Amino acid sequence: MPRLAALLRLALRFIAHCVLSGVATARIIVGRRPTHSGLVRLRIAPMSETGAAVLAALVSLTPGSSAIDIAPERSEILLHLLDLDSADGTVAGIRRDFERDVAALFPAGERR
Repeated sequence: MPRLAALLRLALRFIAHCVLSGVATARIIVGRRPTHSGLVRLRIAPMSETGAAVLAALVSLTPGSSAIDIAPERSEILLHLLDLDSADGTVAGIRRDFERDVAALFPAGERR
C-alpha cells in the first residue's frame, strides 16, 4: 500500500509540475523574456539506477528542464534548465515532489 500511495502522489505531482512548468515556459517564450539557461548538478537521494533513470525522465518530461547525464555512482543528475534564475526553486521542487517517492519506489540496492 505505501508503494501505491507513493506512485499516486508522484503521478499527481508530475501532472501539476507539467502544467505549471508549461505555463512558465510559455511565458518565457511568448514574452520573449531573456533568460540565462545553463547546467545544474542535482545531488539525489540514495536510489537504484532505475530510480535515477525514472527521476531523470520525470525531470526531462517537465517543460523547461532536461536531464543531460545520470551518474548513479555519484548520486547525481546533470540538468539543463531554461531559466537559471529559478534554479533553486526548480531543484527544491524536484526534491520535494519527485525525489522521495521515486526513492521509495526504487530503493538503493534493488534491481528491476
